[in-house]
Amino acid sequence: MIWRKVHGVWEVFFLISTFPRCFGMISLLRAWKARWGIEVCHRYFKQSLGLGKCQCLDIQAQKNWAWCVLEAFHEALQMRRRHPGLRWKHAQSLAAQTVKWCVETAKNRYSLRRHAA
Repeated sequence: MIWRKVHGVWEVFFLISTFPRCFGMISLLRAWKARWGIEVCHRYFKQSLGLGKCQCLDIQAQKNWAWCVLEAFHEALQMRRRHPGLRWKHAQSLAAQTVKWCVETAKNRYSLRRHAA
């Protein structure tokens, strides 16, 4: 049982773990925090980038879909780096156009950057 402050109010937080008892509380909290970051990314991939929308039963098709989602995420991050102040939704839209162009033309995004220059 852990006490934590949420919006100025102390609340009880229960942390259930399968780690051995020899792990200290600091180690458990670090592991929980790292895992929570992974969960947040996974939720974003599913809700915003369509990770869960692939209906193919073939494992290779599922892997390809996951690769496309990660590629789209990476491209959206690159758009935001290239254009500071760009809203996330707009970056997603531009990234989608870029990835679509790459898939349709069998080019990689580095070719696009040379093509646009």
